[in-house]
Amino acid sequence: MLPFAAYGQGPVVATPFKMARVAATIANNGNLPEGRWISDASNTRTAAPQPVLDSASAGFLSRAMRSVVTSGTARSAMSGVTVSVAGKTGTAQLDEGLPHSWFAGFAPYDAAPDRRLAFAVVVEHGGYGAKFAAPIARELIDAAEQLKLFER
Repeated sequence: MLPFAAYGQGPVVATPFKMARVAATIANNGNLPEGRWISDASNTRTAAPQPVLDSASAGFLSRAMRSVVTSGTARSAMSGVTVSVAGKTGTAQLDEGLPHSWFAGFAPYDAAPDRRLAFAVVVEHGGYGAKFAAPIARELIDAAEQLKLFER
């Protein structure tokens, strides 16, 4: 089972919220922030992020995620987006039916860690990540840009 788990198959279980926190950790130079559904003053979860990954490894993963968007599997889904995005497509195969489609990442890639928005999109039985979840993430990024969330 361990070889299958290494590439996301078999008994691996992760929620979109958990994967967004993974992306947030990479975006935050290896520091895991508390999970929050909202980020305004009503949120009482304000503990400092906990270091869980050295910054060199986080930087390597960040650059690799950026290349997924600029020249990899998410290239076509993110073509023309005006905000720099880093992400990872995923396809979670099932015993039956279409696989789950995933895309997790953060934007803007070139912003300071405290100005980045992390996200994860899953489309159950949607097919391949690059074809289904990544375009939805693109819509999320476009909406965040229209709401001026990247201009704090």
